[in-house]
Order: sequence, then C-alpha cells, then structure tokens
Amino acid sequence: MSAGDPRRIFVAAGSLQTGRLRLEGEDATRALKLGLRPGSELVVLDDSGWEMDVRLTSVDASVCEGEVLGRRLATERRTKVSLYQGLLHPSDFRRLLAAATALGAVAFVPVITDGSVVPMLGADGAPEGEAEWPRLVREAAESARRGRLPQVGATSLLDQALDGAARGGTRLMIDPGGEPLAPLLAERPFSIDLFLPPPGGFTAEERARARARGVTLAAPPQSGSDPIQPALTTLDRIYALLEAEA
Repeated sequence: MSAGDPRRIFVAAGSLQTGRLRLEGEDATRALKLGLRPGSELVVLDDSGWEMDVRLTSVDASVCEGEVLGRRLATERRTKVSLYQGLLHPSDFRRLLAAATALGAVAFVPVITDGSVVPMLGADGAPEGEAEWPRLVREAAESARRGRLPQVGATSLLDQALDGAARGGTRLMIDPGGEPLAPLLAERPFSIDLFLPPPGGFTAEERARARARGVTLAAPPQSGSDPIQPALTTLDRIYALLEAEA
C-alpha cells in the first residue's frame, strides 16, 4: 500500500447496509487505534465480493459510522488455492500465513502429520498462537490489497484433512518424488487443494494414504532449508502457469 492510497480494512459481515457503515465492538476499537477520524476516507470490505469507498462521520471506541461513497467488485486471483500445511514452528507458521496471504491463498488448514512441529497447547486446548492467526491473515490481506479475506480452518489430523478436501477439485501433495507441476495443471483447474509438508517431509505411509484417496504427488519447484519455501514457491509457480497473460 503506497502512502497516497486510502487504508483498506475488513469488517464484520452486516457492517455495511443501505449506504451506511456502522462498526461496533472490536471493529470500532480497531478503527480508533488505526488513527481513523471523522472525515477519513477508506476502502471497506466485508468479504461479500465488493469493496466500498467510505467517508467516516463519527469515530469512537464503541461505535464508528460513515457514508458509502461508491462501490465496485473486489479483485481477486482467478485460481483458488487452499493450503493444507503440515504444522511448523509457531514463528514459521505465522510467516507462512502472512506471506501466502499476500501471494493470494484463499484458505489455510493447519495439519498434524508424523513430522509436524506440534506447538504447546494453551489453556484453551488449542495450539500456541492459534487465536492470533485470523488477525495476522486479516492484516496481511489488507496490506496486500486483497479483495476477499482468506479463511483459517481448525487444526486437523492429516487423514481428516485429506478426507475433507474437495473431491471434485485438483488435490496435490508436495513431495520431492512427485511429478512436475506443469503437466498436472494442463487442464487449468479453478480450485486447488495443496498439501504441504512439515520440515521433515511426508512419510511413505502418509504419501500412500494420500494416493489412495486420489491425491497426486507433485514436486516442489525449488528445495531449500526454509520450511515455508515449498508453499511459497509452489504458489508462485501455480499462478505463473495458470494466470500468465496469453
């Protein structure tokens, strides 16, 4: 986002109605903390597929209101890629959420695999830092000028994730022994579920269970020591193959 661009913010569904914006609770408090004031103009997105130009008329910590000046369809990538990522160290997973959101991923599902770095559990029984993941994704989506807000699913076991992935779409498991990406995408799929390895990779048994469910093994475009590299380089390659101008 350049210095002259209006701030973009995602808000709760239902915040925009009949030409007016009304923010309450956490959304209102956030607007105040962001330095927005009466007269501030911004772009507001409620994940409906539209983005709205809004001028604020009142701002405080409990309620913010504004008038809608115009609207247009929000721009998103054609190819919808969901990432099923084998759990990483919490700091690496946070980096992945931000970077892959900026690239265009539409959903994240943390997956527990045999080689996962399973974080400590908090008092709520959820993995360390899980409560912060939606906030990280929202901030990354706003900074990257995304039109829709990527979703963060609940942490799942690998078999549950394999069973839950869309049966009718293209399902790929990234593994060094897999096939090259380009032939696998020759039919230009619209939706892709991408299973990404933990630092040590998937085991032979996990690969076999994936293949038994119709998941295809695909080789990553590059290898390296950074645990989030398979996800980012594969995303880059998918978009290059499927969204390049003719």
